[in-house]
Amino acid sequence: MAKLWNVGTVGPTFPSMYLDKRIEDDIDYGVKLFKLKTSDCMNWLNDKPVGSVVYVSFGSVAKLGPEQMEELAWGLKGSNCYFMWVVRDSTETKLPNNFVEETLDKGLIGSGIRVLPDEKAIVGRQVLEKAIKEIME
Repeated sequence: MAKLWNVGTVGPTFPSMYLDKRIEDDIDYGVKLFKLKTSDCMNWLNDKPVGSVVYVSFGSVAKLGPEQMEELAWGLKGSNCYFMWVVRDSTETKLPNNFVEETLDKGLIGSGIRVLPDEKAIVGRQVLEKAIKEIME
């Protein structure tokens, strides 16, 4: 799906340098792996009427099974509404065959970037700010 639309989100991913230091010189967040072109996403959104796009994201905690993903996918398509759906790379394979191609006129589907919470299970504002800035560049 990332081949069709370059959309990025913020969620847990930290360089090894800040965690266990197992990978020498790993100080980059790697946020630019997707070579995000925000203009593609913004152009798509700007082309839609205000308030007409449904945003769908289950974050990093929910784990939808293949049947749930299929029901959600076909429900979005059947609604005939514009939608932006953020899915994890690991769940892309659970999407129904040809779903992305069949919804290009109504849907924008992308995968996300992860950030790790601290020892208190909180993702700090500085981490989020940095990730968002890197995504938006």
